Amino acid sequence: MKQINPHNTGPAGLEILLNELGPELQLVSRKQLRKRWQNHASDSSFWRAEKDGLLVPRRQCGVLGYDWRSIWEYEGGQPPVGLEHAYRIDLTTAEAIADLCPLSANSVKNLAKRGEIPFRQVGRVILFVPHEARTFLKRWA
Repeated sequence: MKQINPHNTGPAGLEILLNELGPELQLVSRKQLRKRWQNHASDSSFWRAEKDGLLVPRRQCGVLGYDWRSIWEYEGGQPPVGLEHAYRIDLTTAEAIADLCPLSANSVKNLAKRGEIPFRQVGRVILFVPHEARTFLKRWA
């Protein structure tokens, strides 16, 4: 494990410190989560999820964010063993998958609901891990 320099100070030092932490210790900001979730989250969504205990906020060096375990639980569960890195990548939409195969976005969502494509859920929105989407799309190639 890397040694963290405790003498890094100021905004640049904070950024260096956060980058030196392993991915399991890094926090993801609301801005990053909105990007990950294709802008399907508002401040009230975060507030409700936090209030209900579904998304647990944490503070690290004065920065508020969410750890990956909490995010994955909120989205529907922990990733399969060995796919943690793939599950950290921003999610994709059913429309993006439908553009690459002979199915409509609704058909892709229905396949997901039937368990034929692994998916993540943010509120009512169904999103997909790109790695899992690629595996599904290989069937259509």
